[in-house]
Amino acid sequence: MNKIMGIVGLGVLFSACGGAPVREVTVEAPQFKVTDAAPGGREAWLDNPNFFAKKEGLDVENFFYYTGDAQSADKRMACEKANADALDDIAKQVSTFVDSAIARATTDSTGSDSSGISAISASQTESSKLSSQLSKALVSGVEKNKQYWEQRDFSSAGGAKSVFYCWVLAKVSKKQVDDLIMKAQSIRFKNDPNLRAKVEGKLQDIEKQFDRYMENR
Repeated sequence: MNKIMGIVGLGVLFSACGGAPVREVTVEAPQFKVTDAAPGGREAWLDNPNFFAKKEGLDVENFFYYTGDAQSADKRMACEKANADALDDIAKQVSTFVDSAIARATTDSTGSDSSGISAISASQTESSKLSSQLSKALVSGVEKNKQYWEQRDFSSAGGAKSVFYCWVLAKVSKKQVDDLIMKAQSIRFKNDPNLRAKVEGKLQDIEKQFDRYMENR
């Protein structure tokens, strides 16, 4: 494996107060070369979709933006998987957020007793199952806004000669996400009827909380 040794800092600086130490770091050299790619090159949405959407003047008042990525020996398959990954990301974020909100509300209502701790543990254990249920509700209504792909050659590092990597930028209406949040709560309360009573009156603004959560992503 090729590695490039780099020096962080400008060197040892001498002053009356002493010098700063030199620290060596190891930086991995690229293990692939890009042999083909979609026109236009990489864009900012790959790393920060909502910031990109706001900067580009997209409709951030009514939509959230997500990215998905995947790889495959086939370009079409890679992009289909990337789109599915975006749907999974939406479902995971909503399920994790709702679980956390319910856990906080349960802890507030029970103090530090064992029932509050049990509710939090159960919520975390069931998170992946809830996420899977929410993903099925996103079969329609999520729109692919942008797509980017690269064909990479890993043969110099002993890997495959052709692997396609694909990224998609998807948008989903805030109304649909709000519905998903309500669905997540309903599933949680159905699975554990005692939760509803414990969090009564503590989750009225959960949709606004999710808006703030997305603004900080």
